[in-house]
Amino acid sequence: MADTAPTFQPRPFLDRQLRWRLPALCAPPAHIRPWLADTGSLTRRLQRLGRFRVNPVHQAVERPSASEAALLAMPPRQHALVREVLLSLDGQTVVYARSVLPLDSLTGANRVLGHMARRSLGAELFKAPSARREAVWYARVPDSRLPGAGRTGAAWGRQSRFRKRGKALLVAEVFLPSLWTMAAQAVD
Repeated sequence: MADTAPTFQPRPFLDRQLRWRLPALCAPPAHIRPWLADTGSLTRRLQRLGRFRVNPVHQAVERPSASEAALLAMPPRQHALVREVLLSLDGQTVVYARSVLPLDSLTGANRVLGHMARRSLGAELFKAPSARREAVWYARVPDSRLPGAGRTGAAWGRQSRFRKRGKALLVAEVFLPSLWTMAAQAVD
């Protein structure tokens, strides 16, 4: 099956007009909650459902959004490596992810995080020494904000601040409606 990666909407898809909230202030549907609350590797969980692939969309050294910089306690006008990818299973796009890695977090053994290409950042985060998830926020993403045309229904996402080898980074993941169909088929 050919990869059905959607046309990607201009950045910053996740930051503008989304209200990231503490999990206790959100009420996602029951079938989505376990995915949002999972503390393990999303990559490993997806790989159990099918042929996993990382499709890079954007990667550049740039200034993160004001809210991303605040969550990372970055000084004003400091740059970070911003990476956006679409994750697919068996050729179907199921997750959009955006990571923000302050440049000072990409030193020493963490340098590898800046050179992921088509590899999963999540897989690297959970290699020893495993990254520690310090905080997580959820958001409901209306279908008008999802990448690609013809989406039906809203999606839910989570934004996590991790610490790897003492350095902070931010990862946001939006679970696209196509994931729920694939997850339900895997259970049947």
